Amino acid sequence: MDEEIKTGDFVVPGDFLATAEEFMPGEGAYEEDSKIYSSRTGVVLVDARTKRISVFPRTPVPPELKRGDTVIGRVEEVRDQSANVHIGVLRGREDRQLPLPDLGVIHVSQVRGGYVKDLGREFKPGDIVRARVVNARRGQIQLSTVGDNLGVIVATCSRCRARLEKDDARLRCSNCGNVEFRKVASDYRQGVL
Repeated sequence: MDEEIKTGDFVVPGDFLATAEEFMPGEGAYEEDSKIYSSRTGVVLVDARTKRISVFPRTPVPPELKRGDTVIGRVEEVRDQSANVHIGVLRGREDRQLPLPDLGVIHVSQVRGGYVKDLGREFKPGDIVRARVVNARRGQIQLSTVGDNLGVIVATCSRCRARLEKDDARLRCSNCGNVEFRKVASDYRQGVL
């Protein structure tokens, strides 16, 4: 018979953990033929009080986006009705970089509180935006920049690619003097990503 599994042991999927008479399967464990096995690679946690045995990954599980999450991304393309955003960071207690580039979409109706006539005036490719997840369940992730703290947080000049500085309701290039407009966040370029 194998050595008894205890808290802190490292296991891989399929490793025997205990019998179903002793414990119930917890997170990362499953029961088959009255035996409990690991369903993932990780470290065992035996809870004698609740009679539950679980396996937790050694590395943190990549975050999954859900409605209401705040994300940071880069605008990749702007069309008539939508802007495609490469989502890079999930904001939270700790900012978490997302493992794979997720593509989000800001529909023209989700840019600001009022009517938007020209989406190309609100966003440009290369802009860094802070947005809220509206829907993450179907295909592309739907985003919104409605709200003062959401929108473009860093933008570059369309002419010379220098960073744009906020000048009242517009953005001005200190390098070439070009003036542009965006849907900017209230803390544009204030170091708060």
